[in-house]
Amino acid sequence: MKDRIFLSIVMPAYNEEAHIQAVIEEHLDAITQLMHSLDDWEILCLDDGSKDGTASVIDRLSQHTNKIRLLRHAENKGIYQSFTDLYHSARGTHIYSTGSDGQWPAGNLLKMFATLQTGVDLVVGVRQNRSAVYSLRRRFISYMFNLIAKMLFGLATRDAGSVKLGVRDVFTCDVISRSPFMDAERIIRAHRSGYNVKFVPITFLPRAHGKGKGATLRNIVASLRDCFRLLYTTKMSRTPVTQSSRE
Repeated sequence: MKDRIFLSIVMPAYNEEAHIQAVIEEHLDAITQLMHSLDDWEILCLDDGSKDGTASVIDRLSQHTNKIRLLRHAENKGIYQSFTDLYHSARGTHIYSTGSDGQWPAGNLLKMFATLQTGVDLVVGVRQNRSAVYSLRRRFISYMFNLIAKMLFGLATRDAGSVKLGVRDVFTCDVISRSPFMDAERIIRAHRSGYNVKFVPITFLPRAHGKGKGATLRNIVASLRDCFRLLYTTKMSRTPVTQSSRE
């Protein structure tokens, strides 16, 4: 990749007052190491109706630079709407999608950016220590969804819910999923549209507090529904699977 880029680092936050400042500052440090390759950058955080001081922390940090921006939901709207609003509000030519809970070290961005510079359009981080962080049930569910995606769409989406770095169009394309399957759908659409997708190993830390809610029965059922809706849509449609343009 020879063109310099405008990088938008986006992260949703819900009741992350204890971690959000450290996460933002860690990514600011990473950005300083990438400045020679960037035309511009921003960190865009969305407070999804937090009941603690998350928004106040972000707002205070944004007073020091207009490159840190805060979006807010008056009430909790969930992960789908949060990421959708972040992606469409990002100003960059490229987007790095990450979390605000401290589980995703900013060093992952540096590693993935190096891969992006080889001419890759979308870099997906693959967590190497899932067995040490997640239960057997959670790992089995992930395995089955990866298997289903490979069988139905011919692509192993590997770790779709992980951090991702790529061209803006991949993140802002229209998706039919309204469940956690939205991440896999974006990878499938990118692959079907001819984008160069690369999976790289990344570092993932155990959750410091709380409990992950990604593998609830409700999310599993909704993801299965969206998976088969996408399959039906792609079989019935004569147009490319994504409507995003490659400019």
